[in-house]
Formats: sequence, C-alpha cells, structure tokens
Amino acid sequence: MDRIYAGIISYNPDVDRLRKNIDSISQQVSAVVVFENGSTQQRYIVEEFPSVLFLRADRNIGIAGALNQLLRWGKNNDYEWMISLDQDSVCPDGYVENMQRYLQVSMKIGIVAPVIIDRNIGIVGHRPQRQWEEVRTCITSGAFNSIEAWSAVSGYDESMFIDSVDFEYCYRLRKLGYKVIQIRKAQLLHEIGKSQKRRFLFWKVKVNGHCAFRKYYIARNNVYYPLKHKLWLRFLRGNFRNLWLLITVVLYEDDKSEKEKAIRQGWKDGMNRKTSAMGSITL
Repeated sequence: MDRIYAGIISYNPDVDRLRKNIDSISQQVSAVVVFENGSTQQRYIVEEFPSVLFLRADRNIGIAGALNQLLRWGKNNDYEWMISLDQDSVCPDGYVENMQRYLQVSMKIGIVAPVIIDRNIGIVGHRPQRQWEEVRTCITSGAFNSIEAWSAVSGYDESMFIDSVDFEYCYRLRKLGYKVIQIRKAQLLHEIGKSQKRRFLFWKVKVNGHCAFRKYYIARNNVYYPLKHKLWLRFLRGNFRNLWLLITVVLYEDDKSEKEKAIRQGWKDGMNRKTSAMGSITL
C-alpha cells in the first residue's frame, strides 16, 4: 500500500460523484492526487479533503497529458504504482487489496486492469475466463500503472489527447515486453459516454451518445494510431468503426449534423496523421 497511490482526473465533474470517488479510494491507498484538467468545480471540495493533493492545469490538456502529470508526480515521490481513476469511478471496498495480489505475477507488468462494467450496458471489452489473463489492451480507469513501465515507454502520447490513448499505450508496453493483465474478480463501475443498447435489424448494438467533441477524437484516433504503428488490420478495423459511428449517429443520435461533421473531420485528420486541436468544434 505504501508504494501505491491513486491519481484521479477531473474535468467539470459531478461534485457528489467525485466526492464519493475520493471517499472510496482514500481509505485504501497512502496518497490521493486529483488533477483538475482545466475546470474549476472541484474547488468546492478541496477543503473537505485536506490530505488530498489537488494539481491543476489552466486548460484541458487531455487524458494523456493528465495521466502523464499524475504519473510524473508519482515518479518524483518514489511511488511504484498509480491507480488511474476517472472522476466518476467509485472503487468498492477491498479493491486495492484484491488487485495488489497480482502485481508480481510476472517480472515485467505494465498495467493490471479490472473488468469494466458500464452502468448502462454491462461489461465492456474483455472478461478473463481464468483468475487473470494477459490481454492486448485495457481501459485505464481503475488500472494499476507501473511507473517503471510508464517511464520506459516515454509515457502516454499527448498528441492523441483523448480516446484510444490507453490502447496505443498498451501497444507500446507490449512492444517493449511488458504485460497487460486483467483480473477476473476485480470489477469497476464506469460510464462510457451515455451508452445504450438499440436494435439494428436482428441485433442489439451499442450507441455511445458522445458529444461532437468526443466524436472527433474517437474517429481521428481510430485510424491515427494504427497508421502511426503500421498496424494494418487495426487500421482497417478503425475505418469500419468510423463508418459505424456515422451510421449510429444518423440512425439513433441527436445533433446529427454537428456530430457527422466532427466524425468526418476527425477521420480525415487521422488519415493525414494530423494531431493538432480539433478547431471550431468545441464542448
């Protein structure tokens, strides 16, 4: 526990949910650091948690930038592992103790991740059949990040800003021989956009409900990072995902014009490996 701390990324949070997040994890680790990513709401709860360190950026530097700031703090303060948490992720009792058992199952572990359960649609992504399994990618929320591994791969790619940041990071970890493992009995409630399941012909499909701002980065990074690493099958899949993004917006979502514009621009920028800010489309 002494070598593990929690890093929480906050951006215009639901203050009550952030409060529950801090309450749930602060009893399980030796330090909690909250990174305020260009927003101001959390100043209302700073006085409630005098033992919590609050860091702040004057602007939104993205998930990747915030993760790097939090992990850099851990490295400078001689920690070995950081639990990365979104502002709405509430850890159950015993979460850290349960996950901690698996930090030494291999000599080179980069990330230890839980099973993610979306509040709206259920399990997201992989679920191990055994006690723990090595996986290709994981979501950063609730994951234990090795600071040694983070340093070895030069951190998260800040040019990606948000969306697929964790997947690209996992690829570089595995390329250097680090393992990404997921624990079957460790589960974390998480909310991915405003996800819901809708019927498409004979199937139920997931519709994430993200705003145009997020649609841009999802579409861009679906093709950008496979191109960056010459992952051609993943690049092909990224193009199909972008096509499906457009279809779901047309069929199921509001603000169709703005979201379609964001997806098309993000797709184009990703194909051109352009990673500057998205421009006129904002939150």
